[in-house]
Parts: sequence; C-alpha cells; structure tokens
Amino acid sequence: MRKLIVLIGLFVVLLSKANAQNMSSPYSVYGVGEIQELQPDRSSGMANTSISILSTPGFLINKNPASLMGLERSVAQVDLALVGKTVSFKGNNITSDNSSTKDVTIKRISISSKLSNHWASSVGFKPFSYVNYSFTAQKSIEGSSSTYTGQYDGNGGLHNLFWNNAFAIGKHLALGVRSNLIFGSINQTETLNALNTPVVSQITSYYTGFRFEGGAIYGAKINKNWRFSVGGKVTTKNDLTSEKTLTVTEGNSYVEKDKVLADGTFTLPWQYDAGIALVNKGRATFTVDYSYGNWNKLNPGGTTWTMRDNERISAGFQLSNQVQRYGFTAEKNYFQAGLFTGKSYLQVKGQEINEVGATIGFGGYLSRAFAYNLAVEGGRRGTISANLVRENYVQFTLSLSYREVLYSKGRKYD
Repeated sequence: MRKLIVLIGLFVVLLSKANAQNMSSPYSVYGVGEIQELQPDRSSGMANTSISILSTPGFLINKNPASLMGLERSVAQVDLALVGKTVSFKGNNITSDNSSTKDVTIKRISISSKLSNHWASSVGFKPFSYVNYSFTAQKSIEGSSSTYTGQYDGNGGLHNLFWNNAFAIGKHLALGVRSNLIFGSINQTETLNALNTPVVSQITSYYTGFRFEGGAIYGAKINKNWRFSVGGKVTTKNDLTSEKTLTVTEGNSYVEKDKVLADGTFTLPWQYDAGIALVNKGRATFTVDYSYGNWNKLNPGGTTWTMRDNERISAGFQLSNQVQRYGFTAEKNYFQAGLFTGKSYLQVKGQEINEVGATIGFGGYLSRAFAYNLAVEGGRRGTISANLVRENYVQFTLSLSYREVLYSKGRKYD
C-alpha cells in the first residue's frame, strides 16, 4: 500500500500544475469532438499495439473485447486509469496566451472477472469524446457592411458505458463482444459585442446511441520457443441521435430559452482492427496492429472541413522479467516501447490531420493484490499549413488494478 501511495503521489506532483486547467484542442470544434479511440491499459507503453494479445493476471487489455479471457478465474479486478497531458501549440495565430495547455483526467473505471474457464465479463465507464476550444473570428451583421469580433467557445463531450463479455472456444480461440451506450452533451457558444450589450447564443446538442464491437484472438505454438497470436475486431456502424436546443440572451434578458431545434443524427462508421504478435519464451513480445475507419463523407462537413477515412499503424515491443515461484513461472515486472503513425478522420482546409509518436512504459506488482502500469507518450499532430495548428504533446498514463478472490472452490491462494 505504501508503494501505491508513493506512485500516485509522484504522478500528481509531476502534473500538479495541470489540475486547474482543461485540455483543449482546436480540432475538437468538428463533429462530436476529439474521439478517444484508444484507452489506457497495460499496452499503453507499446503504443496500444494489443489487438492480438490477451489480458494477463492483474493487467487488463481493452482494445479487443476477446482479450478479457486472459484474466484469472474467480478473481474480481477493479481498474482505474489516469492520463496527464501537456500540449504546446504551433501556428501563425498562436500567441503566448494560448500556446499551451495541461490537464489530468480519469480515462477508465471498470470491474472485471473471469467467472468460469469459458466466460469473462466486465463493466465500466470511459470518455468517448471531449470538446474544449475557444477562438475569435470576424462576423458580419445582416443588413450592415460592418464586421464584428465574435467569441466562440465549446465544451462538453460524450461518455461511454460498456459491458464486455468474452468466451473461450477450445484451447486456442477467444471471442468477445462489447456493448457500448454512448451519451452526453456538447455546448457551442457565440458571443457578439456588436451592440451596447453582449448577445450570447448557445446551442446545446444532446447525443445518445449504441455501438457494438466484436473481436477474436487465436493463438498457438510455432515451436518450443516461439508462440504466435492473431487478432481482429469489427466495430459496427451506428447512428447517434441528437436533439438540439437554442438559448439566446441579450444582456440579462432572454430572447430565446431552450428552444428545440430540428433533431438530427451523427453516424459512427464501420471500424476494422487487425494485428499479429510473436512471443519468444514468454519473455519477449513483438506485435503490430492496423486500424481503419470508413468515415469518408459519412456525415456532412462544413465550409472548411470534411470527413475522410482514418488509419493507424503501430508496432510494439515488450520484455517481461520472469521469476520462478513455488514451481511456477511468474512475471515480476516488464518494460515496453512502441511507435505509431496515423491520419485523422478530419480534413480541414484541404489538409490532412496526421499524427506520429513514440511510447515507453513499464509496470509490475506493488503487492499480490495491486498492479500498476506507467507509460509516457510523445507525439505530434496536425499541421501549420493553411493557418492551421500543430500540437506537440507529452502524455503520461498511470493504470492501477486491484484484485480480490471471489471464491476458490477449495483451492488455496497464498
């Protein structure tokens, strides 16, 4: 327990200045905001390259719903993931007042258990997207040749409540399905000081919908020293229904209050993930993943932006430090590294929003009940072409898990 307190304390001290700030991104103005495709877990240090890897005792892997079958039987596991991120912005319109941002957020809370040799289940909560931006722009008033400076702000985001079930089919195949309830609201505010009193217009969009993921992992030995596994996941195309309301104030008076606008939808695309992993003597793991989302022209864009297919390629490496205990091989700790590159589903002013980065990580057991994973990611996203903004960021991930025996059926646990 003392080690756990020290670890959390170091993480908080490292990012202590971030708590009073919110993570902002100029690209969260589009669609339903910055979609959080990848969630922090044991694979964070290897660039989340884990579509073909099972979870291990004490460490949850979330990318493939079939990975859940790797957990210990008859043990309940609670997981918490924290992410701290610092970003510096580069671009023609960036000044010292808006050149950086920091934040610490909870990215996942879940409880999982392998209830039998053939079934594992997990429920949890995580963010699906976030919106946080602020900028000024010139706006003309109808019937006038004058232009005025408008202030545009956005906040909010969508949440994901999920239920994951995995099943073992024989000794080599694991299947999984994850059901996701996505919900939340996004606020977009325009403030004009064209007259003596400010006119504030706020549109609030409420979204709700379901999305489903199906995954599989197949693994077998190649020879005495090598083992391989392949994995895949398909995420369904689904609509998020939306209801919009408009509130307009002039000074302290309401012009419109919670006026219901036309309902709409935002469509999430078919998403495909595939990967392969090679493991040498249970110690060294080499893995590669590829992801593709069919976003192209799926939703109407705007005057300066549109949607396009997104891709991500990542490769990771893990070295596990193993020891012999009571006649069994057990993992003591591990080290990871990874690389990734990808392109967003956004195309803004004719420019692709690409991303590239690298990760390192390590983890182990604080006690028989507690395990931890700590990862650092550095990357670059976006471009300064066409007066856009490039983000250079460093991200710290801390994942913690606690295990408790549910029942032992006569087995003894030391």
